[in-house]
Amino acid sequence: MDASLTNPATGRLSVQTVERLHRLLGGDPHVEGMVLQFIADKYGAKNLLYLPPNVAKEVLKRPADFLRAVKEHCEPELKF
Repeated sequence: MDASLTNPATGRLSVQTVERLHRLLGGDPHVEGMVLQFIADKYGAKNLLYLPPNVAKEVLKRPADFLRAVKEHCEPELKF
């Protein structure tokens, strides 16, 4: 686990990590809503701060793959 991703005091993602994730995944309100729905359904996370660190690490490596999974989960009728 990359210790720089988490806040040692809380064990949750650091603010800097959440900001990096938001820059990669944010922008469009519709997509942001789908991301929040996906992480709630799949990981029980109410927002990016509560995303499991191992998941955040993979998202940072391959954001396009994560967004594809989000869109397939939230809009399965569309082919991506």
